[in-house]
Amino acid sequence: MATLLIAGLAVLVNVVSSLVRKRFTDIEQTKRIQKEVRDFNTELRQAILSKNKEKEAKLKKRQSKMNEMQMKMMSQNMKTSMIFMLPFFGVWWLIVAFFGYETIVAFAPVTLPLLSSGGSLVFSNGLNFFWWYFLSSIAFSGIIMKILGTSLSD
Repeated sequence: MATLLIAGLAVLVNVVSSLVRKRFTDIEQTKRIQKEVRDFNTELRQAILSKNKEKEAKLKKRQSKMNEMQMKMMSQNMKTSMIFMLPFFGVWWLIVAFFGYETIVAFAPVTLPLLSSGGSLVFSNGLNFFWWYFLSSIAFSGIIMKILGTSLSD
């Protein structure tokens, strides 16, 4: 029961997070900025490696504009994170209080190296609340972002 509830929580959190991102972020603008910055960085790296000082100097003049664009994109992402995180932590606290943090809620088919609550590395196939939520969230996030059109990758 806990296994399905926590996986369902991971799906719900990813859906809500994607919807908040869709509402408060211009996804297409963010994709354009990411592509432009990535292309600029590639071009700058090539100029540095080829020791083309003229091209490097020209690109360095544009670097402050690129940094400004990145900051704008990061502030949009931070805004959506802040809107979403406060309610999420409230729900997280309630669920952990109900199930208990150390309770094993799922079993992995293989032994995994996991960090314990004490900070030490343990090898186990038993997944507590946090690790099961973490793996479930990773498993569903890409799919949900593609379906809702909030994925920043092409």
